[in-house]
Amino acid sequence: MRDSDDDAARRKAEDAALLARIVDHDERAVEALHARYAGPVYALAYQVTGAERFAQDVVQEVFVAIWRDASRFDPTKGAVAPWLFSLARHKAIDLVRREANVRKRTADVDLELEEAEDDVHDEAWARIRRERLMEAIDKLTPLQREAVELAFFSGLTHVEVAERLSIPLGTAKTRIRSALLRLRDLLGDSVGDLVDGGAESEADAAGVTASGAMRD
Repeated sequence: MRDSDDDAARRKAEDAALLARIVDHDERAVEALHARYAGPVYALAYQVTGAERFAQDVVQEVFVAIWRDASRFDPTKGAVAPWLFSLARHKAIDLVRREANVRKRTADVDLELEEAEDDVHDEAWARIRRERLMEAIDKLTPLQREAVELAFFSGLTHVEVAERLSIPLGTAKTRIRSALLRLRDLLGDSVGDLVDGGAESEADAAGVTASGAMRD
């Protein structure tokens, strides 16, 4: 057990040293880190994405991000490996969501091409509603807007919003809740369904509803 602990400590120190060298743009250091972790990162990414090409993309994105932002690693908050795997997980989830959005937009375009003329009025009204909602979102505070956009338009859960912003879960929930209340004030009772039918529909797709945010 003692040898195992010593090996783990040595590996942790070696990883931290590699990150320090990468901050100084040492290409050999990033190559060494890649040789050490590319396999495990690929395995994690494949579990999340379920596709070989996506997993390969994640590995590339992770090490490009490390090369660019190695200075963001704080050794006082933990070891390199958990930080690297957390980065890989976020990259994989983002890639899956981007792919889902591309497919949805493609499907939406196909549907629009098939719409009859009678649907044009409904589409115009829906577009107006979306534009008014986005105008209201622009009037939120930067912190409220950031939380709402991550929750509703990036499809993150409350926990993921908290992780992405590096804030407590309760703070993330409070920002989302206060943003929704502010949107209702801005839109007024006559257009309150913009929140329920607009932002909430985005939230439903992500498993987080505006009404749920209000209750949490």
